[in-house]
Amino acid sequence: MGFSGGSCWKITSAEKVCQVEVEEGAESVQLPFKTTENLPEDSRVEWERIETKPLILVHHYENGSDQPHRQYQGFRDRTKMNKDLLKTGDLSLTLKHPTERDSGRYRCDVVRNGVIRRKRVQLTVRGLYVCVFIRVCVLLWRREERKHRWIL
Repeated sequence: MGFSGGSCWKITSAEKVCQVEVEEGAESVQLPFKTTENLPEDSRVEWERIETKPLILVHHYENGSDQPHRQYQGFRDRTKMNKDLLKTGDLSLTLKHPTERDSGRYRCDVVRNGVIRRKRVQLTVRGLYVCVFIRVCVLLWRREERKHRWIL
């Protein structure tokens, strides 16, 4: 991402996608985004899930605070961003209790008269697999011998 003259910021066409992996059952996972410090105070920050139609608003920050009433219900009380995020430039999103359903592509936009910063993250949440062994007993009947035996 580049900065171009005065207050006009430009997104380059070569965006990198960050890969993040976590095991299901983890307490949380962080979708990282660190950018320039001291972003304009009137900027808004939006984290969205982007492979769904329509896009799902995961987290919304505007006017100096989180806006939980604007986010998709499935992410309410599960997301968190750092304090003073515009000042520090750390726009990382913490997602609590990730599940396989959370796997997918996410995008963070910093918006002020258009998008001025953008980050894409691919999240993979690996599911927990439980192996169950079942012992099957089969009773075989042998007609000619008129007896049976168990096979374990």
